[in-house]
Amino acid sequence: MASWKGWKQWVRYRNQEMEIRNLAVGMNSTVDLTQDLHIIMLDYDIDEQIKVEESIQEAQDFWGLSDCYIFKTEHGFHAFFWYDLVPYDRLKMIIAFAKYVDPMYKYISRFYDHKTIRVAGKYKHKDIKFVKIIPGVREPSPEEQQIGMMKRQEHTYLLG
Repeated sequence: MASWKGWKQWVRYRNQEMEIRNLAVGMNSTVDLTQDLHIIMLDYDIDEQIKVEESIQEAQDFWGLSDCYIFKTEHGFHAFFWYDLVPYDRLKMIIAFAKYVDPMYKYISRFYDHKTIRVAGKYKHKDIKFVKIIPGVREPSPEEQQIGMMKRQEHTYLLG
């Protein structure tokens, strides 16, 4: 009887381990908690790259943003403005302004003090791939470049 209990425990442990492996790994927008600084991250749940690029360029023109890095996911796109450091209230305004951004992403941003975007996990295969850079309308400061590079390296590390 002890072996049956042991086998059931192993199966339960194995199922929990598989659930943990399937959890999505996310990246946080927070850059500096003491100064309320965040990078801009947008989540699009549409497959039309032209609409995503249009939305990004419109946001860049209106908000005076720097370069945007676009990644394709299984169900849409992620857009990262690594070199734009903004307070969270401004980030919420940019998210609300941007066309075609996932409505749930917009809604949830109202209730937190940071944004999180999935970087890895969720699927058994790697579903996030770099697409292109859309040039921005301004050059980031040296401080923004330094912090943005660290966030880019964090993203690259999490992607594996």
